[in-house]
Amino acid sequence: MPWCEGCTRFFTPPSVLPGGECPSCGRVIAQPARAPWHFKVLVGTAGVYLAWRAVQGVDWVLTHLG
Repeated sequence: MPWCEGCTRFFTPPSVLPGGECPSCGRVIAQPARAPWHFKVLVGTAGVYLAWRAVQGVDWVLTHLG
């Protein structure tokens, strides 16, 4: 839970601004959230999979319509 010294109160993570600033006074009270490494791996492998499926789809269309 982010704590703001200037406002003397806690804030919920969704209420903090995207840059980690306090919504009341604008001081930085939390580090901006970053995507974990395994999410980046998941997105990369999903991209490779979808590209391969697109190649297979084009091959299927050329085989059956050509």
